Order: sequence, then C-alpha cells, then structure tokens
Amino acid sequence: MEHFVEEELKAIVSEGAFGKNCSLLSFKLYNCMTGEEEWWYHRIFCNMITSDGSHYNIMVKLKIKNLELRDCFGCDILFNNELIFYKNIMPFLLKCRGPTANDAHSYFLPRFFYGRNTFSKLMTNDVIIIENVSTIGYCFSNEKSFLDYEHLTIALQTIAKFHGLSYTAKHKYPGRIYDILENVQSIQFDANGHWMSQNDIFKKCGKRGVNRLLERDRDRYQDHVQIHLLNELFDDADKTLMQTLKAQEPLSVICHGDYHRNTLLFQYDENGCPSDAISIDFSTLHYGSPALDLSSFLYMSTTQRMRESHWDDLLDTYCAALAASVLPGVRVPDRTEIDAEMAATAVNGFAKATFCLPFMLRYRSDTLDSLATSDDPMDYFLDLGGDMATECLADMVQHFIDMGYTDVRRDVNSNHVKDENSTLCENTKQLS
Repeated sequence: MEHFVEEELKAIVSEGAFGKNCSLLSFKLYNCMTGEEEWWYHRIFCNMITSDGSHYNIMVKLKIKNLELRDCFGCDILFNNELIFYKNIMPFLLKCRGPTANDAHSYFLPRFFYGRNTFSKLMTNDVIIIENVSTIGYCFSNEKSFLDYEHLTIALQTIAKFHGLSYTAKHKYPGRIYDILENVQSIQFDANGHWMSQNDIFKKCGKRGVNRLLERDRDRYQDHVQIHLLNELFDDADKTLMQTLKAQEPLSVICHGDYHRNTLLFQYDENGCPSDAISIDFSTLHYGSPALDLSSFLYMSTTQRMRESHWDDLLDTYCAALAASVLPGVRVPDRTEIDAEMAATAVNGFAKATFCLPFMLRYRSDTLDSLATSDDPMDYFLDLGGDMATECLADMVQHFIDMGYTDVRRDVNSNHVKDENSTLCENTKQLS
C-alpha cells in the first residue's frame, strides 16, 4: 500500500494538484488516528514535501476493498457526493461568505487538494486528498460516543456555523443553491422509499428500545398515547420519514447528514477544554430542515441525563451561534421556529439513531466482515452493542415520547423523487 500511495502521489503532484511545475520530493506514511477507521472508506495519513519546498500533511481517502460492503453502503455515491462538496459546494458557500480574519463565528473546513471518482471496482482507482487537520491541533474526543456538555456546546456552534453558510448563500444568491446541489444524490432513499422503512428497519430497531422501556416502566408507558403514536409511525415509516426530508423554505439548509462523535474533530485550549471543532465526511448531504442535523446529532451524542438536564440549553446554544454566524439582514430561524422544526422532523434523526447508535456502541468483535457473511443482516444490526445499546435505545424512546415528537405532521403527500441508484437498504437485501 505504501508503494502505491507514493506512486499515486507522484502522479497527482505532477498534475498540478499541489502547485504548478512541482514534483514529489519526499514522502512519509504514518497513522495518527488509529482505531478511527470509517465504515465506507479507508484513510491513510502522509507527510510530503514538493520540489518547491512546500510541506503538506494530508489524509488520503480510499474506498473499502470489500465489494459487497461497498455496494451495500453505496460507497460510490458517498464518494461522489463528497467530491461534489469539495469541488463545487464548499467553494460556493465560502465565496458567498466572503473573506474572514480569525473570526470566532467563521466556519473552518479542511483544505481540499485532489479528488477522483471513476466508480471503479479497484479501490485504488478512486481517491480524495484533503488536509490532515490533526497536525494543526484537531482530534477526536476521548469518548466513544456520548459527549459532555462542553464538547456538545462547541459541536453545536460548529453545526450552526455550517448551516449559517446556507442562509448567507440564499440571501446573496436566491435560488442558486439548488443548482449547486443538482448532482448530489441522497442516500436516505431510493426507488423503494426511505431506507429505514425497507425491511421494517425503523420498526425493528425502534421496537428494541420500546420493549426495553416497557420492561422498565410498564405502568407508566404501556397505555401512553405517545407510545401508540410511535407505533403508528413505525407502521407508516416510509411516508413519515420521506415527509421529513422535504425542503421547506425559507428555513432549509444544506445538511451535513451525519454529525456524530466520529465526524467532528475538536481543538483544545491550554487547559484541555474544547475551544473549536471541525467537520469531516461530507458524503451524506441533504437539503432540508436544520433539525435533521440537530436531531440526529443530539440523539447520537447525548445521554439521557444530558437530554433531561440540558436539552433546552443545547438548542439555545445552536440558535445563538446561528444568529451570530451571519451578517445583519440574513434571515435565520429563531428558537420558536427551531422547536417547530424539531417537532416536525426529529423523528428522522431519532430513526437514524436507533440504527446507528448501536453500531457506534458495538463490540470490537462485531466487525463489518461478519455482516457480509450473516444469514440475516438485520439480526447482525439488532444484536449490536448488546444490553448497553438496548438500554440507550430505551432512553431515547423515553425522551422522544416525553417531548411529544411523535406528533409528526403527516398531512402532506410524500411524493419523493425516485432515485434509480440503489443505496443502503436496497443493497442490504442483496447480502441476505
């Protein structure tokens, strides 16, 4: 692999990705983020020097080698979406924002150097190269999944800054944002509907939490009206989830789509406290309610105690940072509007968390290779994380129904755009 990376970098440098008339002078491969392997790509870290004397610390992203898992997770689409983000979307958003000078309210992104996606079966044929931000002080939090209040605050400020770029862009160039997103493919649905509704994924994952909650407190929740409403959502999952994806102006933004502990890197001050954060992995983009990102991130990243103690504080933090991230005159939602967006769309983030959180909490022995050989892929996912994950899902269900987020508006027809490219769940069926 080291020889391949070196030869590939020689060619890429010669093409001008790191400056005109440059060649690769020296190269060293290392790994500063061990244990943080992602499920749809491999990352390789390199230090290199070009012939003009410039030093670069880079991260090279390659698709996973297993073709079955690559098809299952729609890796080609994910890779292509991220390339579109770095090549088209990011430059547009930063152009709309304009220059900044160490502004605390500005959004920072890793530098993009090169990208290629040929949809090849060979993992080495497709590559994305970006700045390795760990060399400038950004790193993952020490927690496996759930974040403390300080990290949550910084993360929500970062999410708000990213959303603020969309509001600024829409203010300066109304309608242009739709053109920029034209070739982005949503992985949340395909021709068969929302992936969480296929094979009853949402219902099965959600019932895992509901059943445990009823074991813990049957007297309180057995006949709870919100439990009945949640069961209705399970039974009408496709219509419900597809409706949450609808863009509603003027509040819709470009959503990251996958904010959690492994897609946010933090910078720390001299006292070891988080002072800034940066986002990575822009492959699951979707244009819709900001609450899609908020609900997904909060349910993936908070304990029940944190939700019960600081839910309002965390949403206030987001709203304050969002207002501060834009210039005067740019329209952004206030807290009342964000609450309404959460009520209407939080079920989407909740559904995703019922599936993804157990994966985050899985045991080391629960490798993705075992998914490819499993007799029933759903059995693999429903066992992930063991009893601890089941307890966490029960906590999520309890908070979700206590907040009344089951009262989703479902009076709009879910005439979603059909995508002929099969994605996550459609391909999951092929593994069974």
